[in-house]
Amino acid sequence: MSSPYVDPFDGVESSEPAAKSKRPSKETIPLSFHIQWPLMQIGNALSGMVNGYKRLFKMSDSDLKAMYLKQAKSMNQKGDTKKCVEFLENVVRIDNRDADIIYRLGVAYEKNGQPDSAIKAYKKVISLAPDNAKAHYRKAVLLIKKQDYENALTDLEEAIQEKPDSAELNFRLGQVNDRLKNYDKAIEYFTRAVELNPQFLAAFKNMALTYDSLNDHEGSLKCLKRALEIEERN
Repeated sequence: MSSPYVDPFDGVESSEPAAKSKRPSKETIPLSFHIQWPLMQIGNALSGMVNGYKRLFKMSDSDLKAMYLKQAKSMNQKGDTKKCVEFLENVVRIDNRDADIIYRLGVAYEKNGQPDSAIKAYKKVISLAPDNAKAHYRKAVLLIKKQDYENALTDLEEAIQEKPDSAELNFRLGQVNDRLKNYDKAIEYFTRAVELNPQFLAAFKNMALTYDSLNDHEGSLKCLKRALEIEERN
């Protein structure tokens, strides 16, 4: 009679002899394991995403601003103005008191063909920083395109106080005053613009038209002659 067989794993005596080792067949792996394995993989992936979001949510506002600004700059360099706008909007949601960032958002809106949104952004900048000449100027140019000359004039008069020696601002003031039929005032600003920039072609052309409105044909002819000289030189 054979001696009792002892299973080394459970210590329970058995009268059965040890079975020959045999490679388990696929059928010995529970079906539930085959089903659960992909779910386990998906669960691990989701866990990684959740941990990533947790790290993101732990970022400080300043870190988030820096991250979004970096992405906005990258999108701007790539010419993707839509994405640039989206990232800058994220920055403004974090801090809606940063006049410089809101100004950049206004410029991005312009590039993305959203003039009304740009005007709104520049208004916000001006409410935070009333002496921001750039915001007044860009808002005024957009208002000129909308033929809202009265409000454009107000913004330009604010801007010129900060930048009195800007040929561009003097030119725009001449342009707006001409549209409002303030012809003498327009001539003053156009004259100042060409004094600051003697090669200012658009200023000479516009001034010629204003002189013509005043029936000063000699003055108009002089401006046209000067404009022609600049064009030939360039």
